[in-house]
Order: sequence, then structure tokens, then C-alpha cells
Amino acid sequence: QASLAQALVSSVRKRDIFFHLVCHDAMGCFCPKPEPEQTYSVETTPGTHDDAPVVESGGARTSDTAEYGAQRLDADAEEPVDGTEAANVGDVTASYISSSDLGERCSLMDDSLPDWKFELDKGQWRSYPLEESLELDRYWQVFSRKRVDDQPAPYLAKVRLMKRDGVVDFQAMTCQVGGGRPRKLNRELKIAGWLSNRYFFEAFKAALAKAGITVENPPEEMFDFRFNQDFTGMTDDGRRLQRGGQDYKLPIGWKRFAVNVKGQYDNGDNTWLKEDDSGWAVAYHGTAGDSLPGILCAGFNVGDRQKFAKDTGAGIYCTPQIEVAQHYSKPKSLEGHSVQVVLQLRVKPSAIKLISDPKATEFEKKYWVINDPADIRAYGVLIRELPLLSWVPPEAKVFGEDHPAVKKIYEELRAEAAKQ
Repeated sequence: QASLAQALVSSVRKRDIFFHLVCHDAMGCFCPKPEPEQTYSVETTPGTHDDAPVVESGGARTSDTAEYGAQRLDADAEEPVDGTEAANVGDVTASYISSSDLGERCSLMDDSLPDWKFELDKGQWRSYPLEESLELDRYWQVFSRKRVDDQPAPYLAKVRLMKRDGVVDFQAMTCQVGGGRPRKLNRELKIAGWLSNRYFFEAFKAALAKAGITVENPPEEMFDFRFNQDFTGMTDDGRRLQRGGQDYKLPIGWKRFAVNVKGQYDNGDNTWLKEDDSGWAVAYHGTAGDSLPGILCAGFNVGDRQKFAKDTGAGIYCTPQIEVAQHYSKPKSLEGHSVQVVLQLRVKPSAIKLISDPKATEFEKKYWVINDPADIRAYGVLIRELPLLSWVPPEAKVFGEDHPAVKKIYEELRAEAAKQ
């Protein structure tokens, strides 16, 4: 155990090691069992900012990843952005906010984060990606501070939004992108619930500490909270999505924390993350919460228990259906909440092997087997809240509810729940 802890300490200090997995699956994998960890998620509740105009808010469904960020446009700007000269926008003459006045971005570990939205159509609002909301907020803070101080307040800013050049008017709360018409803007604050980014990382560190490992890396070296995505408020609208030529089922009802994987594989080539047939397929891997730190730190390891080895060869088990993977994630109690943990993966399409053993149950035929650990990569940690007694163990799906071993599992679950 001491040598394992030393190896993990070394691993923790190497940035790229955080983006591999340890094999863990009740059907044929092995992973280390540290002390039970705490698991975590984020629940957000929008709150209208006092300074923002009160407008009707709406939402829009987004893709499962965000691939763009906001940045200032200094190089190609016709008007200076240092605030020393004036520029014309329509009939309005104003100064641009100076880059020297911009403060630091708010921390992704804060308990509330800005959510900037634009009006797509009347009454239909769409949020900018978090990266762009953070950049907009830097300008907003300058405008708000100078206005409060009764100083001449420049209120225009040049930013890049949705991959296009835009001019934001904070006084009118509008944004004009390219040659389009000005659209209304709204600023809200999303308030994190008890499962915030900060809590997520602190719980992750606490779980490693139980194994004798101290995390010295900042959170952004392991996770990229900018690309978290909340699927809890979504509903399945029937659209068929694909990744890597395989059906992709969104993890409806779950919250995803993004692992920092961009640029970490294939000499910085992120093609495997693309959202089309050139990317890798999406799969899920259920895990007990206490195994998560080992999974993210130590890498995949094919285990000894291989039920379908004659059919597929030895490998790591995963599934394209989160409804299947979640059965392998027994809920853990945390701060009065019972939560499940499932890893969201990308797997190389050509490496996928299906279960064809005639003795396999319909449930087991939903597994994928990946022989080479290099062909499977974790890019998200999915969390949802589920009462312990609402969980159905995988044995019940494989052997049936009336099997004696399954009945014993349920008895143990009821006894455990009574103690909580």
C-alpha cells in the first residue's frame, strides 16, 4: 500500500496522468478500493442581477461540449480599445472600455457564476458559453464600477462571441455581432447549490487524502469546469445524436463535471473529442464513488474476472447506455444526499466489441468490451442524486429479482438505509 501511495503521489503531480482510467466493473474488471470518497455535483438556480433589466428568461438546448471561447479584439479593431478616443456605433458616440481597467476573471470555484444571455427571438433567450460569459463579465464589472463612482463610464466593448466579432453596449444592454441587428442582453447569476465546483474539488482531495495522497495541483490542471454541463433539467426530445458512428444518448438527469483532457492525447490532436463521425464514440462506466480517485489517477487495468472473455477477449466493460451503467454505481451518502457516480467516456469506434454469447442476458448484451486500455478515455464525471432504496443492483438485472442472492442484496440495502 505504501508503494502504491507513492506511485499515486507521483501520478498526481503529473498532469497527464489524471486523464486515464482504472478499470472497474462488476462483470470483469478490477480497481483499487480506497476509503469511501465523497462525491459531488452542481445544481444551479438562476437569480436575476439587480443591475440587469428584468426580462423574461428562457433556455435553449446546447450540444454536449463547448468548443469556443471569448476573447478581446484588439488587433483588427478599427476603433481603439484603450478608451482614449471615441467611436461611432449607430448614432451613439462613446468610448470603449480600456483593457488596462479589466480585472481578473471570477473564479470557477466561486459559489455563483455569471450567466450572460442574448435574445434569439422575442422572449427566447440563449446563454453564451461560460467562457464568454466570464469575459463579458470582466467588462461589465468595469462599466458598473465607474458608473457607481460617478465617473465618465465607457460602456462599449469589443469581444468575440459565438466565434464572431461583436460590439457590446452595456448601457443599452445590447450586443451587435457582425452585420446583424442589435440583440438584447441579460445578465444573471447562477447560484451553486451544496454541490458546487469548490465542494467537488475539495471532496476529491479529501478522498485522495484518505489514501495518503496530497493533491498539490490546482483544480484546473485536473478538471475544466468551464465545460461542465447540467442535463438535469433536460428532456429527451427524440432527436438521434451520433458520435463516432454510434448512437449517443445524452445523460438526461445527470450533471457532468469535465475532466481536463483537451490537448492531453495524440500529441495535442483533439479529433477524438469531435461531435461527428470523426470523433470517438461515447460510452459510460458505472463505478462506486470510493473508486473515483483511483480511476482518475492510475489508468486502466484489465482485471481477472472476464465473464465473456471467450466471446470478446479480455477487456474493459462499458456501455453506450447510461441506464445500464448506473446499475453499477451504488449510491453513497454525502452531506445528507445520496449520490451516484458514472464516468462518461470516449472509446475508439474500431475497438468496440459486442457481446454475442448466446448465454448472455439482454441486459449483458448492452455492454461494450474494449480490449486495449489506450482505446478508452474518460472526459467527464457524471453525478446524480438517487435514494439508496431506489437503486437496482446489476445482479437484479442479470439474475432476476427472485434470485436468492439478489434478495439478500436487497435485505442488506434496507439495513444500510435504516442506519443512515
